[in-house]
Parts: sequence; C-alpha cells; structure tokens
Amino acid sequence: MSRSPPPQPGAPRAHASSTAVARRAGVSQSTVSRVFSAGAAVSADVRERVLKAAAELNYKPNALPAILQTGRSGIVAVVVGGFYNPFFTEFLRCVTSLLREQRLETMLVDTSSDDNLDDIVGELSRYRIDGVISSLAIRSTRVARKLEAADIPIVAVNSKKFGNLRTVSTDNRSAGAVAADLLIDGGCLKLAYLAGRESTAQSERERGFLKRLKERHLPEPERAVAGFSYEEGYAAAVELLSSGSRPDGIFCVNDLVAIGALDAIRLEFGLSVPGDVQVVGFDDIPMAGWRGPNLTTFHQDMDALAAGSVALLADAPASQSIVVPPRLVLRGTTRQTPV
Repeated sequence: MSRSPPPQPGAPRAHASSTAVARRAGVSQSTVSRVFSAGAAVSADVRERVLKAAAELNYKPNALPAILQTGRSGIVAVVVGGFYNPFFTEFLRCVTSLLREQRLETMLVDTSSDDNLDDIVGELSRYRIDGVISSLAIRSTRVARKLEAADIPIVAVNSKKFGNLRTVSTDNRSAGAVAADLLIDGGCLKLAYLAGRESTAQSERERGFLKRLKERHLPEPERAVAGFSYEEGYAAAVELLSSGSRPDGIFCVNDLVAIGALDAIRLEFGLSVPGDVQVVGFDDIPMAGWRGPNLTTFHQDMDALAAGSVALLADAPASQSIVVPPRLVLRGTTRQTPV
C-alpha cells in the first residue's frame, strides 16, 4: 500500500475544507456556511454537530466570502506609538480585549505620529477595515479627510475635534489646574513645567496649569521642552536646574519625564524630593508606584478610554466626544494633601 510523502519543511499546510466538515457532520456545505455566518438561522442540534466536526478537523472558515458579501471585514486598525511608554501598551491591551469580545480583529499600526498615519491611509482602506482607533492625537486634517473620503470612521484619544472625528479624552486641562493647586498648597512659590512636544494633551495640561497659577497670582512657570521619554526628562531637568534659578515645584507632561527629572534632581544636584523640590507627573504608569519613584501623578482611566473608543466607533454619530475625569494619586514626591 503506497503512502503519501511527508510534507516538506516550509511547504504550505493543508487546511480542512467546508466540504470535509459537512461530510463529517452529515449536513450540506451551505449549512456549514450558515453556521459560521453571523445571524444565520440554524437549529441548535445542527450547529452543535457542525462546530464539533469543525473542531475535530481544525477547520477555520475563510473570511473572504463574508467580506465580499457584506463589505465589512470585522477588522479595526488600532494606531499606537511610542511603545517605550507603558501608556500605549496598556491602551492597546484594553482595546484589543474589548474588540475581541465583539468578535472583531485588530490590525496593529505602529507609528510615531499621525503625520506618518497620513502616508498609510490608502493602505488601510485597501484592507476594508471597519474603523480606526488611534491612541495618538490626530493633528493633521489631511488624515481625517482621507479616512472620511474612504468612509472609515475614526476615534482618536486626547485629540482635537474637527470634521467627523470622534474623540475620547482625559480632562487634561482640569488636571493641570489641580497640579498647580497641589504644588502651591504644598508651599511651592517658584514653579516649573517640563513640557512635551506639540500635542493636544500636552497643550491642555499646560493651559490648565498656567491658568491656575495666574488665578492664584503666581508668576508664569519656568518652562523646558522635555519630550515624552525618561532620557528627555532627565536632560530637561538638568538644563532647568543648571540655569541658576531653582524651582521648588515641577509639573511634568507625563510620568516618564517626571521619573527622569526625579533622578536628575537627586543624582546630579543632590537635592531631596519633596524636601527641596516637589514633582508631579501624569499617566500613573506602573513604575510611578514603585518604591524608588513613588511619584505623585494623575491616573488616566485606561478602561474608560478604551471602552469609550470602542463604543464611539460602533454606535456614535460623527463628531461625538467623551471626556473622562483623571484621578489624582498622591505619593511621596509632594508634601500636602489638597483640601
């Protein structure tokens, strides 16, 4: 009796067909198709037999026919950037989990800014994606217009509103005001702000901080652009403290910048935190709560941001927005609990 030769390494694997599943389950091929089509009417007994046969044969239905028939792929592009920042990895985890619950697949788009997203909008539309969720703010109107022209809904986190863009944002401006109150109430008189590069979230945090300082009759803070990374925060703090005018309170655009600033304050200048300088961050990434940093910061509710993003993508009319309040987390880099 002859035997088929074993498959060669690297050769494509054979996949069970719907015909084989139908034969094993004792049903027609069209019944197998109905079982794997959302909303198709099939009796419970038949569905169970087909699913059992499919599992035994390791059958995976081909999604292409359904895509061609309905015009929907069941794929959502999730745009993330800066994987060095745990904020983005946690957002990705939360969003993909929610999409999976809705039986939607995720296409990961890794890009440092929405300017890069502009270059790949055409590629996204080729895949017939059902929508885009961007953890990066959309700054370019070209991006939104191209996606609108392709009839692809888009939700952006911490972004400006324009056109049909749906947005889910932390209340960054109110957090900036609370940071100012916290430092002033803690006895700080000479404040500084370590800014990120241009982004909507960065601008809103700074506006809230500056406005509250003015309301409380304090001078504008010193300012240094620190980007968004630990290394940039360290370098910006060295620049700031080397200028000869030492602040006693610093609000940072995010936690990585704040942790970099903490190390620079302690290691480069021998100052104590919060004794000599108080520091406030933003995001509440896991390392902010580690014993070394023990950083006072603002918690962004990742579950709410992700849930809002998925909900707006599915059901909301264009241009709708959700604002999520941040939560102040008091730790050891500030002195006073606000009233």
